[in-house]
Amino acid sequence: MDDPADEPAKDEGSGVGRRAVLQGLLSGVGAGIALPLGAQTHPVHQHLADVAKVDRAQSQAKAASWKPEFLDAHQFATLTAMCERMIPGSVASGSDRFIDQLLAVDSRENQARFLTALGAFEGEANARFSKPWKQLTEAQQVEILTAASRLEPGAEPRRGRAPAPKPEPGKVGLRDHFDHLKGWVVGAHYSSEQGMRELGWTGQSFFTSFPDCPHPGKHA
Repeated sequence: MDDPADEPAKDEGSGVGRRAVLQGLLSGVGAGIALPLGAQTHPVHQHLADVAKVDRAQSQAKAASWKPEFLDAHQFATLTAMCERMIPGSVASGSDRFIDQLLAVDSRENQARFLTALGAFEGEANARFSKPWKQLTEAQQVEILTAASRLEPGAEPRRGRAPAPKPEPGKVGLRDHFDHLKGWVVGAHYSSEQGMRELGWTGQSFFTSFPDCPHPGKHA
């Protein structure tokens, strides 16, 4: 598999970047009303509320000589495959690169949380198919993501014929890791011009709240 970091910089459609999209979102919210992005607890929403940070991350991610700043090559290839399985088209919008740039300036706690989630799916890929995530077929990746999305929070997948383990209070399970990674991908893709246009944005009107992923049936 080719190194995704060696691919050309992603196309941002007509050139309207995340900064313009998010500034438009800000202008569509009345004075004194909190930006909906900031109300969310997921780290990506906290990043997206900082338009200057978004601008820097996007500029860095579009550089012709770009290399992952936070993730190593294997981790980045895993993220790239994960993005495309969760939201088809998210790699074309540069979501994988954008996520890496945001993680590079995130807190150690959030960085560790992301790596733990990514590692959980790497472990699940090896447990099911004896291969790392990036070497799985699309169908195998979708199988794992679908199974993870159907688990209860705190639960782990079943192995063989053994009954599925019961969720443990306070435990972070594969479903929780799925939700965490999906939050990053949703935030990255739908803050891009491509993602917003998929939701009906015309370049003139802006959402007053941040949309969730609208792709039932296309990914886990």
